[in-house]
Amino acid sequence: MQYRRAGSGVCVLDGYLYAIGGFDDNAPLASCERYDADIDKWHTLANMASPRGGVGVAAMGGKVYAIGGHDGSRYLNTVECYDPVTNCWREAADIQECRAGAGVAWANVRMHQLGRSSSNMCDSGCAPSGGAYCI
Repeated sequence: MQYRRAGSGVCVLDGYLYAIGGFDDNAPLASCERYDADIDKWHTLANMASPRGGVGVAAMGGKVYAIGGHDGSRYLNTVECYDPVTNCWREAADIQECRAGAGVAWANVRMHQLGRSSSNMCDSGCAPSGGAYCI
């Protein structure tokens, strides 16, 4: 890895392991990396718009989603979507609650975010529609 990180979100897309955000010495990171096991090498990717520690991460439809997290001063309800073809992040629909430290997974074409929020434990899910989604 190029950056030391804890509390990052991870997922696998097209055989690559993605490490998204996290904390370095308690400062949230916007940096992202991808591991290629075939050549045993980490590659630095484009940064997210917002630094996020405790970010939930999931892959679907050829994209990586960074969901919620903590920016060092507040919990986030924002979502960013990474396109590995263009190496770009874009904003996606916000989630209903600010969350950090939650797990994220796709099941039956619904994205589920389970676990911690800024105030309690909960589960929210949604179904994507035309490449978009709601949580």
